[in-house]
Amino acid sequence: MKLYLIRHGRTQANVTYTYCGRTDIPLSDDGKELLAKMRSEGGYPDPRGLDVYTTGMIRTEQTLQILFGNIPHKLKRSFREMDFGEFEGRTYEELKDVPEYQAWINGDHMSNVCPGGESGNIMERRVLRGLNALLEKGRDAMVVCHGGTIAIIFQHFFPDSGLNWYEIQPANGTGYLIEFDGTSPLRWERIPEHI
Repeated sequence: MKLYLIRHGRTQANVTYTYCGRTDIPLSDDGKELLAKMRSEGGYPDPRGLDVYTTGMIRTEQTLQILFGNIPHKLKRSFREMDFGEFEGRTYEELKDVPEYQAWINGDHMSNVCPGGESGNIMERRVLRGLNALLEKGRDAMVVCHGGTIAIIFQHFFPDSGLNWYEIQPANGTGYLIEFDGTSPLRWERIPEHI
């Protein structure tokens, strides 16, 4: 089985380093232009014969449309980004003096829950449930989702890659192909092919 994971295109929140998980925002104009340029350079998978999914959020829907056109797809809400709760829509500069934020960012943020949101562990369990459902189908699939989601999946299968969280998380509009033998990962490569 082949699983293609593609991060959505650039949003204004990506540019301003704003926490944006559950907030449903569109791609920025420059994000749309960059995706169109990347599409013209090629290297993306052919979606024919793949089970295609997005998380149903505007930024993933727009990314799919720009890269692959108006193709049939289903929703995979379990692959949504982390819910940052009260930190949503705010930057580090806005949050740096908030005690709850400092406790989260300086503590074990895999265990610590964002007030009104999720912890890394909660997100990981949600994502892996969705992933297991895909693997059980055993069909080649492509999911347009989010950077944190992709990093969770990559770390789960390749914990000894030598890459840290920020090196694993793909740039907007890029991602990974992971090949499986049943539910066992065999190999990975970055996509598009030319990056």
